[in-house]
Amino acid sequence: MKLSNFSKTQVLIIGDVMIDSYLFGEINRISPEAPVPVVEIDSKEMRAGGAANVAINIKSLGGKPVLLSVTGNDLYSRELVRLLKEKGVKTNHLIQSSERTTTVKTRIFDEDKQVMRYDEEDAEDMGRELEEQLLGQLQDILKKEKISMIVLQDYNKGLLTKRIIKQVLLIATKNAIPVSVDPKEKNFFEYQNVVLFKPNLKELSAAIQQKINPKDINSLREAAEELKRKNRFRNLMLTLGPHGIFYYNEAGESDIVAAKPINAADVSGAGDTVISIAALTMAHQVPLASICRQANHLAGKVCRRVGVSPATKDDMKGYR
Repeated sequence: MKLSNFSKTQVLIIGDVMIDSYLFGEINRISPEAPVPVVEIDSKEMRAGGAANVAINIKSLGGKPVLLSVTGNDLYSRELVRLLKEKGVKTNHLIQSSERTTTVKTRIFDEDKQVMRYDEEDAEDMGRELEEQLLGQLQDILKKEKISMIVLQDYNKGLLTKRIIKQVLLIATKNAIPVSVDPKEKNFFEYQNVVLFKPNLKELSAAIQQKINPKDINSLREAAEELKRKNRFRNLMLTLGPHGIFYYNEAGESDIVAAKPINAADVSGAGDTVISIAALTMAHQVPLASICRQANHLAGKVCRRVGVSPATKDDMKGYR
């Protein structure tokens, strides 16, 4: 499967968008006001994160993203729109609301080491009026666009409410559009009968209240079977951090696809890359084992870079 074949693959991403803000500096002294280090800031940077980063990944890998989300009506929302347009991602389906706050995650670095993070967000479920606006936008998109795959990108920031999840899945089924999910713990079991479910090890372990050994295929298979009884997913990709990805497909076949050891600079955004390449390739009926190998390769590439960073076509060079 060549990435160039994604040029006509249109992926609808629905989920929590945010800004990832970075302050880079150096620690040379302790504050005289309290026993804490003083970071002397040298530079600042903002990047599009969450579902917005998935959209950018889809775009940079050669696909056609359609992003549907809700932001605040604030300066950070306008900055997010600018960042997305800069990457060639359309923003006409971003709903701005004065009732919401645009999520911002700020990370402070001492040279290349993260020393602190602070978050500004409104993580409460959005209200009925915003739910109706979002569902209306969804119907408009499906009337105008030929969507190959829907990605539900959940960061527990209040956009993917139980009602939104249920309605999106019903609408997707009615329109015969497959759905891939990158879940979080809060609504973990609301995502029923999706074509691809992609939690990480920590999320799955917490959801089924079971300790999982990432090196033991039997432990992983037992966890997958327990989850399938509750979620009825068709395919599972379980990211295992440095251990790679475990998959369990609709035929009941499973395996661990090991990742190559790397010196990771920053793992933030790696999951966004994994769901992006998975959604694109699954839309083309690529076997799950092959999807996992490509996802491992690309995640390894983005983890070598500091800060949330999308995968690119160039990152696939050297892929075997």
